[in-house]
This record gives sequence, structure tokens and C-alpha cells, in this order.
Amino acid sequence: MKNLLFISIITLLLNSCTPLATIGMVSLGAASKEKGIGTTLNDNIIKTKISNLIFKLDKDLIKNTKIFVNNGSVLLTGKVKNPSEKVELTKISWAIRGVNEVNNELQITDTSSIKNVARDIASMGEIRARIMSDKDINSINFSIDVVNDKAYISGVASNKEEMLLVKDHASSSRFVKEVYNYIILFDDKR
Repeated sequence: MKNLLFISIITLLLNSCTPLATIGMVSLGAASKEKGIGTTLNDNIIKTKISNLIFKLDKDLIKNTKIFVNNGSVLLTGKVKNPSEKVELTKISWAIRGVNEVNNELQITDTSSIKNVARDIASMGEIRARIMSDKDINSINFSIDVVNDKAYISGVASNKEEMLLVKDHASSSRFVKEVYNYIILFDDKR
């Protein structure tokens, strides 16, 4: 009981006085038994920080978005209106200290033509396959979104060489015309 009270106070202090600061506290009790109190606390802090940033960006987005965090791995689900919102939420997630993976499964409600969507899916699959097969890249550290022939890459690279390899793989995809690089280096002070 003392530990739960301590964790609650720490979480509230770390997350300012916004209404979203207490969202993560509901799941703290059950989850802490499975993965430990420290990891559960870190995951809840990450989730709360992402929620707060999304709320500040656009309070309507938070209603249609669900955020799950497990051992620093973020899963985004729900719906967004356009591709730029999907990309922005990926960037927001990677900006939080302690995040080591972002899986953006948000669905875009305002889609482009079927042909564009098919090309984007093919490009994303091609880039992921190249990154996963490259032994010099830790593929789990990167997120790839392709929207209207534009690749958006984000994540944390262990060094500049790894970042350039990921960018080169994205640039060489058949349908990709532009690459937007949001990768940060591991030693970057976020």
C-alpha cells in the first residue's frame, strides 16, 4: 500500500497538474505484478507524456487515439484524419525519453486513391525488408511510414552510420520520391 501511494505521488509530480496525468494510474496495480513496479511506473510515465503532447497538439486527437506502452515499446491505435497526423504522433512518441520502439497502427480516415495506398504499402514493406535484412541495423529501433510516395523515418540510431544506412534504404525504395529523416542518435539528450 505504501509503494502504491509513493508511486502515485511521484507520477503526479512528474506529470504536472493536467487532467491526463492520472490516466496511467488505473492500470498500475495489476500490471506492476507482471513486469515490476519500476518498469510499470516508467511505462505509465511514457504513456502520460505522450498523451499530454497529443492533447497539446490537438485535443480532438486524444479522443480517437489509444496508447499502449510495454517495456518502452509504444503501440498507437485508433483513427486520424490525415497522414500528417499519423506521422506527427510517431514523432511525438519517439521524442519521449525511455521509448525504444514505436508501432504506429493508426488508421487514416481520409485516404488517397487506392493506387497511392497500394504503392505506399509496397514501399513500406520494401523498406522494412531491407532494414530487417541489414545486419548493421537494429530494425526494432525504427519506424517507417510512407504516405503519397514520401517516406518518414524515425527512431533512435546507435550511431550516424546506422542512421545513414536506414535513410539510404528508404531512399532506394522503388516508389519513394522523398525521405523525411526524424532519426535521432542514441547519445542525443532528449
